[in-house]
Amino acid sequence: MKINCVKYLKGPNYFTYSPSIFIECDIEELEYRPSDSIPGFTETLLKLLPGLKKHTCSPGYEGGFAERLAKGTWMGHILEHMAIEIQVSAGIDVKRGKTLTGDQPGIYYITYSYKEEKSGLFAFEAAVEIIKSILANEKNIPVNGYIEKTAALFYKNKLGPSTEAIYEAALAAKIPVQRVGTESMLRLGTGSKQKFMQATISSQTSNIAVETSCNKQLTKETIKACGIPVPHGEVVASMSEIFHTADRLGFPLVIKPLNGRQGQGVITNIKNKDELFNVVNCLDKHEDTYILERYFEGNDYRLLVVDDKLAAASMRTAPFIIGNGKDSIRNLIEEENLNPLRGDGHEKPMSKIPLNHSVSCYLEKFDLTVESIPEKGKIIAVAGNANLSTGGRASDVTEQVHPSIAKMAISAAKAIGLDIAGIDLICKDISKPVNINEMAIIEINAAPGIRMHLYPSEGKMRDVGKTIVDYLFSDRREAAIPIISITGTNGKTTTARLVHHFLSKEGIAVGMANSDGVFIGQQCLHQGDCSGPISARQVLNHPMADFAVLETARGGILREGLAFRDCEVGIVTNVAEDHLGSDAIDTFEQLVKLKRLIPEVVHEEGYCILNADDEQVATMAPYSKGEVIYTSIQEHSRYIQNAIKNGKKAWFLNHDSWVVYHDGNELNMFLDCRDIPITINGSAKHNISNVLQALAAAHSQGISLEELRKKAKSFIPDSVLSKGRFNYQEIRGRKVLVDYAHNTAGLKAIFDTIAVFDKKRVISVIAGPGDRKDEDLKKMAKITADHSDIFIIKEDDDLRGRKPFEVASILKETALECSMDENQTLIVPKELEAFKKAWEISVPGDLLLLFYTDFAYVKEFLQGTMKQSSYKR
Repeated sequence: MKINCVKYLKGPNYFTYSPSIFIECDIEELEYRPSDSIPGFTETLLKLLPGLKKHTCSPGYEGGFAERLAKGTWMGHILEHMAIEIQVSAGIDVKRGKTLTGDQPGIYYITYSYKEEKSGLFAFEAAVEIIKSILANEKNIPVNGYIEKTAALFYKNKLGPSTEAIYEAALAAKIPVQRVGTESMLRLGTGSKQKFMQATISSQTSNIAVETSCNKQLTKETIKACGIPVPHGEVVASMSEIFHTADRLGFPLVIKPLNGRQGQGVITNIKNKDELFNVVNCLDKHEDTYILERYFEGNDYRLLVVDDKLAAASMRTAPFIIGNGKDSIRNLIEEENLNPLRGDGHEKPMSKIPLNHSVSCYLEKFDLTVESIPEKGKIIAVAGNANLSTGGRASDVTEQVHPSIAKMAISAAKAIGLDIAGIDLICKDISKPVNINEMAIIEINAAPGIRMHLYPSEGKMRDVGKTIVDYLFSDRREAAIPIISITGTNGKTTTARLVHHFLSKEGIAVGMANSDGVFIGQQCLHQGDCSGPISARQVLNHPMADFAVLETARGGILREGLAFRDCEVGIVTNVAEDHLGSDAIDTFEQLVKLKRLIPEVVHEEGYCILNADDEQVATMAPYSKGEVIYTSIQEHSRYIQNAIKNGKKAWFLNHDSWVVYHDGNELNMFLDCRDIPITINGSAKHNISNVLQALAAAHSQGISLEELRKKAKSFIPDSVLSKGRFNYQEIRGRKVLVDYAHNTAGLKAIFDTIAVFDKKRVISVIAGPGDRKDEDLKKMAKITADHSDIFIIKEDDDLRGRKPFEVASILKETALECSMDENQTLIVPKELEAFKKAWEISVPGDLLLLFYTDFAYVKEFLQGTMKQSSYKR
């Protein structure tokens, strides 16, 4: 068995709406050895991974997969289930998978859910090794080791609990969210509406407030000036200062680093000079400045304040061990750290108790070391603070907080200027009113950890991730710029350009990613084919973008899934047979399902715009949650007539060539289509379809009919607004038409349009994409030969796996079979030279059709050959 290809489908995709790993796997000779033909295989596998017994599989009930194993199923399918089960056994919540067979024996396309890339892929690799070991009759197959490594990779690379809670809350609220980099940075929202979170610091958090909170003495002075109780204390920087200050303050005392964090280096309840001497002698030598302050007797509380409101409160307990009379404190801590709820850093609900200098220093107070053996039943506190970061526990007390204490905490956060703050409070009873003599705020924390509120050891879980997200955004509209996604076989680029043109106005930056490049407003950020998810994310991540118009091609969906989870407007132009036989899309039905993904992800308050002239597109309506708007160039389309009858919106072309809009109540005569330049006096039916869908999209986003009339008239199909799409010029008596048509449907649309043109001869220059099937290439050649007087065949720079002249030969042979002769069919491999040849053999009155692959060649040809050009409708 070998892995041929791995793809991480991060967004909604052909197989599922959730992130999935796609693997093309060659099971080689095992194609001829299903599970029931291998003695003992099923029994061994189920013994090694007993959780597989619960998998339902296609039968739909628990145990269904085990039945499939017993009756016989193939290794590709088995690997899918094993990859899921290894992740589940590692504590990762995944469920879904699907396996398809390729068109070659032994090739399987396997998809399964994952939460984190490295652990997700390793689970599959481990599944392959386990199967190999079973087939080799190996003993002691290290399944637990594979599971442990999967878990280790997952916890090492996943978001921490605090950040993850915010991430999941954003997903639940349908607010776009993505991790930035590999740390704890999140981007919430899109475009000009986006905001950021770094752990629990928001992009709205004041930098001065964060700096202030990190200086514990400055924090105390700031809130003390507001009348908020704090412990009396001083900053100390030497041994002599520590003891002189202790004499002035009196015992008991607390000592902590001036700029410490997460409770590190904090020693509390120092009762006398002897204890202070022990503590001072083991202080961290890397710290040179400390705060020495009076110790308050009472419980340790953490109050979370978000947006001037109390979000949650916890009572924290310092980590402790219970002696058994046999084991050392070190061994007892190590044993407690085996608790599955404890992990390294912030990866799990509780942190492991550190065996470090701070613990040794704290134990020194009591003349203990980590090697001391406490008597049976004796409780030993092993840290001087109750922070979760140092192994502490937390109990939820949110509902017990007295209103006056809640107000005090909120005032403290406001005094510092923090929008999200963790207020550390010492008091005897948090349910009683404020008593400044019996309580004190000891710290205010920026970026407070929220694990204690999400996973309390006792009490109610508080969804403070949601609280933070609700603070950032009141709803999805406030967070997400509108996304207009356009898919289909042909017309995507032109429709995207039209939508971009219609939406653009002063003060609004419309982002666009299409086969031309990435644009923000009129600025081009990148040139080239940018119709995939990487380019789409560049638009969605750009802080200046107010709209996102995204051409969404099949290749990008199959390579990585969508760059968004839902969209405001989804457009499907048409679906024709194209690119079949690659990336697990072998049939037309599969291609239709792939294109249908866009209607499926339209938001429930959004709009699904479907071309009623394509039956496959029109019947996608039931799959969309959004409002369906049909468009058609046929007034009597049953979809249009039903929309009018049922009071639905529709855009269509009537018998007088007028564009008509039905707003749900009445018909609006919008514009004579012959007054829209891109329709070429109404002859370019494919462009009329594109215009109708673009009008429907722009109007759904609030652009008035009056404004749309002006915009439609001003969209000229030249190399500025519509580069490479039906760019028509007359030069020295020749008609020159440049277009990117590269499949049968696109070619037919062009030839239908030029049928009404006055011309002597049609000279067509075309290449066939190498990744098309021979049958598709022959169809392209036939339609070109049937409508051309001279057929010049070029080759793409990228042959896409074909041999030189292989595609050109197929095109020429087909043209000759269509009654063209040798003089009418010429092979000129280089694109630029082919264009020059067409010009060389042309005469005034001829129409040159230049179907390009690289527009740079078109530009060079026009600049070098033609002295002037003008657009003529």
